[in-house]
Amino acid sequence: MAVTEFSAQPSFSIVEPRMTVEAMRDSGYKSTTHALAELIDNSIESGATAIEMFGVSRRNSHTGRFTLEELAVLDDGEGMDGVTLRGSLRYGHGTRRERRGIGRFGLGLPNSSLSQAKRVDVWSWRSGVTNALHTRLYIEDVECGAREIPKPEPRPIPEAYRQESRNGFGDTGTLVVWSELDRVEWKLASTTFKHTETLLGRIYRRFLAKPSERLHTGDSRGDEVGPRRTITCIPIQDQEGAFEVREADVVEVRPNDPLYLMTGTSCPEDFGPAPMFTELDASPFSVPVKYKDREYEVRVRASYARPHVRDPSASDADWPDEWKGRDAGHAPWGKHADQNMGVSLIRAHREIQLDDSWVSGDDPRERWWTVEVDFPTELDEVFGVTNNKQGTMTFQRLARYDWRRESLPGEESTGDVRRRMEREGDHRIHLLDLRTQIEKAIAAMRPRVREARQRRSLRHVLDEDRKADAKTTAAIRRRIQEGHTGESDRVGESGTEEEHREAQAESLVQKHHLDRGDALQRIDETIKARSRVRWIQSAQSGPAFFDVESLPNVIQVALNTEHPVHRYLYDIMHPDIEEMTEDEVRERLARSAAAFRILVYSWARYEEEQTERARRQVRNARVEWGKYAEEFFDEDDDSVPPTDLV
Repeated sequence: MAVTEFSAQPSFSIVEPRMTVEAMRDSGYKSTTHALAELIDNSIESGATAIEMFGVSRRNSHTGRFTLEELAVLDDGEGMDGVTLRGSLRYGHGTRRERRGIGRFGLGLPNSSLSQAKRVDVWSWRSGVTNALHTRLYIEDVECGAREIPKPEPRPIPEAYRQESRNGFGDTGTLVVWSELDRVEWKLASTTFKHTETLLGRIYRRFLAKPSERLHTGDSRGDEVGPRRTITCIPIQDQEGAFEVREADVVEVRPNDPLYLMTGTSCPEDFGPAPMFTELDASPFSVPVKYKDREYEVRVRASYARPHVRDPSASDADWPDEWKGRDAGHAPWGKHADQNMGVSLIRAHREIQLDDSWVSGDDPRERWWTVEVDFPTELDEVFGVTNNKQGTMTFQRLARYDWRRESLPGEESTGDVRRRMEREGDHRIHLLDLRTQIEKAIAAMRPRVREARQRRSLRHVLDEDRKADAKTTAAIRRRIQEGHTGESDRVGESGTEEEHREAQAESLVQKHHLDRGDALQRIDETIKARSRVRWIQSAQSGPAFFDVESLPNVIQVALNTEHPVHRYLYDIMHPDIEEMTEDEVRERLARSAAAFRILVYSWARYEEEQTERARRQVRNARVEWGKYAEEFFDEDDDSVPPTDLV
């Protein structure tokens, strides 16, 4: 019988270090800034209040140009002892397991560092910088067979950082330096740091903001955020040991609030009094999420642009002369808002992701509203937080969720789909109620954004919309003179003008969720124009794509923003063409023309499926509607007095 010599067999370790480290380098960081954010996370977790980011450039001997060679992050946190310092460069070492802070899997420092550079050096000290301990993680060491992180030893801080630090070196702190930058997307730190501010300011806005503005006034979690932090970006040019920093290139990172409710942010505020947005009247609100037999609170805030931000004629507007009469989307503050479109996901007071899946991609007006979703770390698995804290994979799938598309044969209701999702352990089941509430908030803000656009864009409203309203009003008046009475005429026969105004305001505020100030302004515009019609848009349940409401002396038509027709037709009726390219305008025209055809086809099919008797009634209704349309579209009508077009 043969005897197997196990000792002669090759060994098979679970992990092959060299290949593993190379694989971990492809860790999916969206940008160098996102990778550096991991280091800033560590600094905040260590109690740092002053954080500095350095970019060291040296002259390339071949090109003669300065090239970025080192990136570093310095903080005044609590520092690390030798054991903790050594473990910080070990994959999965993580010292914070409670899942209450910013960290997640203990991968941040080695993962982010080697995703951008071949070498990372770390210094840390707890009793003065002269006692700093140093260790490193270097790809070349691993390739040469190293199996352990080098034991930390005393080593002086590099002179460039000691000399150019703005905050100096306190009794405790940590310095992380990346070198051999083979995967960094930047060429020069001096120009890139200016663009980095937008992202870093948004990720850490609560830590950078004034304590009085970082949270809603009713939110008692201010102690969790801690003291106000500073992040300073310092580009250094190293000319053979002579260091130069141009003060104009130093960037003090300011908060970047996509809700635009903070002051002193990176957003240009040339439009008038800040803040730029106002909070939705229903905001903030909480949505309970049940997970593993516990209930957690997810906080949601929503805000949209104030009138003077988009309308230079608004009472609070104070636009520079160069922007008056131009589109707000092209102004500096409009371009800033364009970079912050979507739903912001906040975890442990730090932004994880700005999810633009909720945005209508072809509509530039989407920049004028924002939603912030703040969830606890205990719901990481539910939201699908990625290892590098750059995404929420489960939540992102909610934006396009439709139970009809999700349904399998035999599933005929949303309840059927939800029950199957629960059986299968689909984490989206925990977030469907949250999705509904977010959709409602967005639906409430979109009409206000678009109505504000109508008021601002006087060229479109006065020249076309009001002409259409005036022509319709003239036709209605003519029919009244001929003895035809409508419901709006009858309800307008009794009551005072103030009572009529209040009845209209109640409809706009209670049913269609306009702010009372906006509602009264709409009513005053209708009265001033002597109009008998008003066109609004409103989120409504049900299959009708528009609603007709008879108010005193006014027929109010509300286009249903929840209906697919709205997506195709409203944009052609109120196109923001100044914010669009020529190709985008053509595409929108084509889509709207196709939508009108589909709309008529849907009526034709509806008519065709009726019984013979019902079909005659439907056909008669179509004919009568055609008669009204013919009268309202009569271009030879001279009955519209000039005052109706004012």
